[in-house]
Amino acid sequence: MNRSINVRLFGAFRQSHPESSLTVEIPEQGRVADLRQAMEAALESENARSLLKASAFATDTAVLDDQDPVPEQEVSILPPVCGG
Repeated sequence: MNRSINVRLFGAFRQSHPESSLTVEIPEQGRVADLRQAMEAALESENARSLLKASAFATDTAVLDDQDPVPEQEVSILPPVCGG
């Protein structure tokens, strides 16, 4: 059985997708690694897919590791950033 997860998009992900979020399906007891795999399949831009490996998933209060269970709340995907 699967469940739907709404993922808020930021940075390069937002630039490559017309909406500010993307909904993907993951297993009912899915981990962040499952979410990352579902996002890879859903993203149309090759650039966005290549950024996915270096990006972090987060809730409003915590950054998630790939082995963490996906929370019931909406999550965000945060692309890598650099600055000076």
